[in-house]
Amino acid sequence: MTLFATASATITSIRIEAIRSRVPLAFAGLVVAVCCLATGGIFVKLSAVDPIATGAWRIGLALPLAYVWQALERRSDQAADRPVNANQMMLLWLAGACLGLDLAFWNISFHYTTVANANLLANLVPFVVVPAAWLAYRETITRLFVIGFVIALSGVIMLLSPKLGAGAGSLFGDMLALMTALFYGSYLLLVSGLRRTIAPGRIMYLTSFGTLSVLVPLALIFERRLSPVSLLELWPLLGLALLAHLGGQGLLAACLRYIPASLSSVLVLMQPIVAALFAWPLFGETMGPIELLGAAVCLAGLYVAKLGQK
Repeated sequence: MTLFATASATITSIRIEAIRSRVPLAFAGLVVAVCCLATGGIFVKLSAVDPIATGAWRIGLALPLAYVWQALERRSDQAADRPVNANQMMLLWLAGACLGLDLAFWNISFHYTTVANANLLANLVPFVVVPAAWLAYRETITRLFVIGFVIALSGVIMLLSPKLGAGAGSLFGDMLALMTALFYGSYLLLVSGLRRTIAPGRIMYLTSFGTLSVLVPLALIFERRLSPVSLLELWPLLGLALLAHLGGQGLLAACLRYIPASLSSVLVLMQPIVAALFAWPLFGETMGPIELLGAAVCLAGLYVAKLGQK
């Protein structure tokens, strides 16, 4: 009995060390994922297709590559080829539906409010994820993590504050962007749980059907400009599919196995910073002293949150 207990403890220790060794790489991958996600607003703004249809094209164009990804996973890893039960399939559809509503609300918000407002309100994901992750997964939230979160959030507000206040007419768009945070936070939590038993490529592939089941009917009912009419109008949609969806959401799903949901939600706060850097040369949106200071404060908060997350 003692020998068996010793062997089990040794195996467990080896597994824990293997997971810990991947955390730095997963953290770096999560940063890259956030940078890819930040291109989403840029491509949506450049798209000539209506906003909900733009989201549907993003998912539809990425679907064949997501299928190839999950097929390669199933060939190389026997664990990735395990059948998905009915409960998991329902959660996968629900995660995809949450992402679909996230994309619909976020894409539409650009037509009613500023890019700054949409990015700020959509990235209030930690207000959804952190409490829910504590309730659902019992993830430890330390005082240092909370301090880092407050610093990071303060930095984001400081970064975007010179661009806020587009007028009373932007209230509707602000509410849409705020709803985006709710649905994206729900998606993040669901994927974090599914990632413990399902490979990332498979998650990307199967959740796509839930996303399309939401976006396609909404686009057909409420929109008119549903498809690009030239190659020039197609390339922003390809950018959304390859960078924002596969590069962003796919890499995010791959890293969530090794990064707690609460920490990953704080890292998502980097999106407005990266989006501002992208918008600078593309749309002439320069960063003043207050915005640069806000970026530095946000990065400091992210570092403190990383130190405080067990």
